[in-house]
Amino acid sequence: MANESPTFSPLYRQIKGLILQALEAGEWRPGEAIPSETELAARFGVSQGTVRKAIDEMAAENLLVRRQGKGTFVATHSDPRAFFRFLRLIPLAGGIEQANSIPLECGRAKAGQEASRILGL
Repeated sequence: MANESPTFSPLYRQIKGLILQALEAGEWRPGEAIPSETELAARFGVSQGTVRKAIDEMAAENLLVRRQGKGTFVATHSDPRAFFRFLRLIPLAGGIEQANSIPLECGRAKAGQEASRILGL
């Protein structure tokens, strides 16, 4: 019989997971400020230190950006290196290669009803 014990996850990692879920759900958009550590601590029922540790880890992973005196913001990834945020490709010969994107198709089409409404056409 296998030993079936629950996997332990530190509280700050659980809070990090909850913040990630909120980001994925679109609660905060890239460039927007997230609630303060105090507000998040109250929301999740944990200490500010626990929230701070979760946010520090997310900032180290470039998911959030801290701005002194301004707050913490959802990172925007307009940098081409962001394509490799979760994937590292290294050629067999070593070194670093620049990422490229090649358009597969280019054309014109009449805007549909919804697109026309949104664009004001």
